[in-house]
Amino acid sequence: MKMKIYDFFTIFTILSIIFQVNSDAVCDLNTLIVEIKQDLKDNGMLDCLRVIETPHSVEETEEQKNLRLAAQWDTSCAFESNGAWEETLKKNFDISTLVDSVGEPVKKNFENQADMCEIIR
Repeated sequence: MKMKIYDFFTIFTILSIIFQVNSDAVCDLNTLIVEIKQDLKDNGMLDCLRVIETPHSVEETEEQKNLRLAAQWDTSCAFESNGAWEETLKKNFDISTLVDSVGEPVKKNFENQADMCEIIR
């Protein structure tokens, strides 16, 4: 798979133009960086989840619980767009597919995951 790397500012600027977001607030770059760092700190991957359930068979420590809760995408960057952004992304960035949290290709974006995070991933 052909990969291209863009800096966050470039991605943020272009995506702010192509997204049709139903939100009273706009995701700013600082908030986006905080969300990404929190998500990665939780389990080392961008899972992009807006709600992360308590693990069933594992007793969490207080630190694990705090990391899990902080990792939830719950700011203005956690939107789910109603626009046809996947096609725009393919056209403008030559990205043919999205991937899941472990890098496997997926056919469409996940409704329970923040679109901005899925694009960065």
